[in-house]
Amino acid sequence: MSKKSPILGAILGFFVLGIFYSTGFSKQGIIAVVALIAVSWIISILVDPSVAAVVNLVGAFLGYKWSNDHNAAIGGGGEM
Repeated sequence: MSKKSPILGAILGFFVLGIFYSTGFSKQGIIAVVALIAVSWIISILVDPSVAAVVNLVGAFLGYKWSNDHNAAIGGGGEM
């Protein structure tokens, strides 16, 4: 297994794609993407579409964190 870039995970995570980058197409990644899309949709309808951008920040954080977790799990450490 190779190390994954936490920075790339965060950048892609801002567009929710980093979840798949950092976790692969695992059950955890699919559930997270579906949940983030649903939360974003609900917030944009009930509150305001501009507030739904907070979900993008959560996606960026998860992409970064799970990339670091992946690197730690394979023994590669966190930051690249």
